[in-house]
Amino acid sequence: MALNAEQIARAVDLLAGSHQSKTPLLALPEDIQPATAADAMAIQMALNERNGIEPGGWKVGFTSAALLEKAGAIGPMLGAMPKRLIQTSPASFSRRDFTIPVIEFEIGYRMGADLPPRDSDYSQDEVLAAVDSAIVGIEIADPHYEEVFSQPIPSLIADNGVAGGFVAGPDISDWRNRDLQEVTISTFVDGEPLGEGFPREGRCDAAWVLTWTANKVAQYGAGLKSGDYITTGAAAPPAFLDGRSEWRGVFDGIGDVTVQFTD
Repeated sequence: MALNAEQIARAVDLLAGSHQSKTPLLALPEDIQPATAADAMAIQMALNERNGIEPGGWKVGFTSAALLEKAGAIGPMLGAMPKRLIQTSPASFSRRDFTIPVIEFEIGYRMGADLPPRDSDYSQDEVLAAVDSAIVGIEIADPHYEEVFSQPIPSLIADNGVAGGFVAGPDISDWRNRDLQEVTISTFVDGEPLGEGFPREGRCDAAWVLTWTANKVAQYGAGLKSGDYITTGAAAPPAFLDGRSEWRGVFDGIGDVTVQFTD
């Protein structure tokens, strides 16, 4: 059964309080947990209005083949990245900007034209034609649940898709002709090796994710805007931010992206 307006408002109150206090929730109470993407997005949109979020782009999660299978009918996880938390590399954020920051190295896009809502879906060719460039970047996911990996996907979507900050790195100059699932990634923290990118089967089809995002954002009334950044899902194992400060991704043949965290 769909959530009613009172249930949505209660969920928004709890999440907004967590966002403001930077105190994570154990979970949403069972009677106001969304079970569908529609209910989850209703909570998310009301939460973002309460928080005064101006999107500077959109993050997408659960996009690899295995995670899409796990998500099932819910589909990928969408969230609005606040414009105030988007920087270009090398970037610097305060830890106090986030609640439970998670570092993800990603391949994404920067839009070069608007894709406003319309009666029919955009084709992949139409969406790619509106892209300024594919880019590399670091997403700073920011969940507001103590045990984020145990949460059902709709609860994560309700929490603005756990969207936080984003660091835009170099453009991928030959992106239209390059297989983005084959980009080699090496990650470092405070100068020490952290890990390598996922193998191809652990990554998403970035063009498909971008097209899905364009149509989903249009469905919910906004539409992608020129200058928006779109992240398409972790391309290397995510890591919780700990006491270490500088996180860097090296994307072979493309360049580096770096973010520093201060207290």
